Amino acid sequence: MLRDIPSSALKQLVRLTERKEALMAQIQEIDREMIRVQNKFGIPAREGEQRAPVTVSRAPGGPVRRRSKRGALKEKIVRALQAAGKKGTTVGELSKKLKVPSANLYVWFNGTGRSVRGIRKIGVAKYRLS
Repeated sequence: MLRDIPSSALKQLVRLTERKEALMAQIQEIDREMIRVQNKFGIPAREGEQRAPVTVSRAPGGPVRRRSKRGALKEKIVRALQAAGKKGTTVGELSKKLKVPSANLYVWFNGTGRSVRGIRKIGVAKYRLS
């Protein structure tokens, strides 16, 4: 499970993912350039040739990272858990609601979240405030 993965490994995965996205963007640009050259000289595309769809999940130009104040994530999580009530909420739902990567939330619950009074784990990746 994700509990057993050290934060250094998660950071390494994030770096590798960012590198992969940058390379995929370069491949996509090369594909566009190839199509422009083919169209310019009237070279027909091969029949049955299927290119893999390449998508980039973020805007070009690199990520914009803003540093939030100390304890801001804790406040957001506690407020979200209060709003969820007795049924609680999952890490995935929190990730979407707070716009925070789910890996960050798993690490937060595994570390900081253990020492926050009232937070209880009620299922697989599901927490509530009691």
